[in-house]
Amino acid sequence: MEKYVKARKQGNSIVVTIPSNLAVTPGTKYRVEKRENGDLIFKPSKQIATSLDDLFRDWHGTYQRADDLNDWENTNPVGEELW
Repeated sequence: MEKYVKARKQGNSIVVTIPSNLAVTPGTKYRVEKRENGDLIFKPSKQIATSLDDLFRDWHGTYQRADDLNDWENTNPVGEELW
């Protein structure tokens, strides 16, 4: 089934919304390519961190995880939290 979306202006950008049934995770970064025929190709550029350890994996410096974050990370969402 084909889906259609409409490009619209928002500030100094052109925005195209992604239908939620495509299950794109909010915050995912994409590399965008525009081909000569006008096709836009979106390729995920990086996986989204799913834990605090993943979030700080590429950080250069000393990182010591706070003990209280273990409880926070292992708590299930109760509303519309992203993580």
